[in-house]
Amino acid sequence: MKSPTPTKKPIYILGCQRSGTSLLRRIIGSHSNIAAPAESAFLVQLARMFEIKRSLQGLLDMGFSEEDVLAQMRVFICHFFDEYTKSKGKNRWADKTTPYLDHADTIERIFNGEVVYVGIVRHGLDVANSLSKMDWGVLAPYFAGDIDKRIAGIKFWRDQNQKLLDFKSKVGDRFHLIRYEELTESPSPVLQDLFSFLYEPWESGVLNYNNYDHDPGFESDEVAEHKSIVPNSGRYKAWPKGLQEQAFSEAREIFDSLDYHLN
Repeated sequence: MKSPTPTKKPIYILGCQRSGTSLLRRIIGSHSNIAAPAESAFLVQLARMFEIKRSLQGLLDMGFSEEDVLAQMRVFICHFFDEYTKSKGKNRWADKTTPYLDHADTIERIFNGEVVYVGIVRHGLDVANSLSKMDWGVLAPYFAGDIDKRIAGIKFWRDQNQKLLDFKSKVGDRFHLIRYEELTESPSPVLQDLFSFLYEPWESGVLNYNNYDHDPGFESDEVAEHKSIVPNSGRYKAWPKGLQEQAFSEAREIFDSLDYHLN
């Protein structure tokens, strides 16, 4: 397989929607060595070409192996990201597209282990609170009857973070997990640990991420508005207490796994 041209492994940022992935993308992209474009999105379709049996079978029937298909996918991806990285005068790239969590196993196979991952988690009730204000199709499978949108949101958070934890266990020390609350309340030590994991020198300028130019894309408007990292937690506490308890019970196992509590 063709290796990526940057001298260090590409970075994939993974996390449930509304967990801080856009903030993390801008922070990482503020580093002088790392280019982080807006959500690329196209890997969803590329991964499906490999994941959907009928699609893959057509290529296998033509005499190509799965390894052939994965190798060409890797060349395809690296071409665009390598060129983008060069255009920014940097030597490494990071990609953040939240639906990629659903295709992480395929991304891992495409890169044959030559990639690292940064995951971010956030308190599920805060995520559900934020999701409930959005009109996104991701919650559609979780609606049944007159279910509260916040309950649909917590079910989605539960399932996405289970995928994140399962994938983390598969790739081991190539996965670095960040808690949104710790990132926003004590950013300097959290980010120093992150860049140490990435084998990149510490640059304090990343704390003021919006002092740098970032390509706009599909992301929270709040991330673009703030000049630096600010706390944004606990808004779910305005919910009725009974609703908080109901939502927490829908995902108790994941809350426990991530050491989140109902305060």
